[in-house]
Amino acid sequence: MAPMTRRRLKTLNSLQISSAATVASIEDLLIEIFMHLAVKPLVKFKSICKQWYSIISQPQFIINHARKNPRLNGLLLKSLTQEEYPPLSLIHLENFQPPTVLPIQFLNNPGANILHSCNGLLCYSVSQNYMDVAHDPNASVLISYHICNPTSGHSTRIRVFNAASAADLRSVNIAFDPSKSIHYKVIFVRRRMSLLESNRLIKFDIYSSETRSWKFIKEVVYDVGFNNRGVYWNGAIYWYDTTRRAIFYFDLDGECLKSMPTPTSTPGSPKMHLEYFGESSGCLHLITTRRPLGMQFTIYEMQRDKSDWIVKYNGDLSFMTIKYPKMVCGRKYRYYVYRPLCLVEEEKKEESNLVLAIPGKVISFNLKDKALKVLCDLKPAISFGALAITANKFKTYQYMETLACI
Repeated sequence: MAPMTRRRLKTLNSLQISSAATVASIEDLLIEIFMHLAVKPLVKFKSICKQWYSIISQPQFIINHARKNPRLNGLLLKSLTQEEYPPLSLIHLENFQPPTVLPIQFLNNPGANILHSCNGLLCYSVSQNYMDVAHDPNASVLISYHICNPTSGHSTRIRVFNAASAADLRSVNIAFDPSKSIHYKVIFVRRRMSLLESNRLIKFDIYSSETRSWKFIKEVVYDVGFNNRGVYWNGAIYWYDTTRRAIFYFDLDGECLKSMPTPTSTPGSPKMHLEYFGESSGCLHLITTRRPLGMQFTIYEMQRDKSDWIVKYNGDLSFMTIKYPKMVCGRKYRYYVYRPLCLVEEEKKEESNLVLAIPGKVISFNLKDKALKVLCDLKPAISFGALAITANKFKTYQYMETLACI
């Protein structure tokens, strides 16, 4: 009996080893398949079985998937025209199938306000007693601040201010790089009162999703303007001060405020205006145009060491007016109606597309072959017509699907 028992044990051990190897090979195959799928189906697959949920929820899988799928999927356009509802629209870019119903319809509710977007995450605020104030001006207002994954619609609240404290906020920005970490930070820039009017103090409050805690940086004297159009790039949040035409940034590792050079124009060249300041495929870009008097534009790219801007592209969009005559307005004085929304670069940077809003449409302009493609028709006309584009009556936020949990 003893030899037979040993033989059976060997057989059982062999079967167990073989089964474990099969399971491991199946899991490796699943990971390889999942790595090539978009975020939306992966979110649904998490509910199929525990094994799939475990694979898709692993931090390293989320990071690797983000590295393999770094594309910008679309743009969120938020109309500032009160007559139209809903004011939030998703403009999908090429090779992306948008959701039938956007999971963030709650951002159309009164009192909700999008503050910033970064690599798939949104920061928004909600005036919790918005309707009460409409009836009673003396009612207290509490403003809560949230981080949201627009792919899943999931949100988490990170802070609550009363109206007085919220009035001191100068900027709220997200710092998130899904190709490096599943965690993010939120930077609150707050003005502080000073006894000396000549000293304007600013305070940085940093929230970490990894520790679920806040860090408060000491006050610093500042003489620059902040806004929620900050850009996260290369480990820092960057702002463009349109009043002083200066660029400054908050270094997250050094936890300090610094400045950087602005693009210099050629002497005697036409006056250009800042139209876009953002990140694409790991590069920081700045776009200037002659809008509304001309259709010339220049795209600048910041060098990785932050030393200087280089001219990436000089162009002229005048040829578009033949195909889209509504871009030309005015009887006595002619002016042009268009607005750069973002620059979309492919990962290998062989092709770049400038996305533009023109009356009633969003157009993609290929910088290489100058091809034009209508991405969508903008409706209603009041929200996205010539007047809305000229007066900047809508805001634009990048939309990117992500597996990140908030």
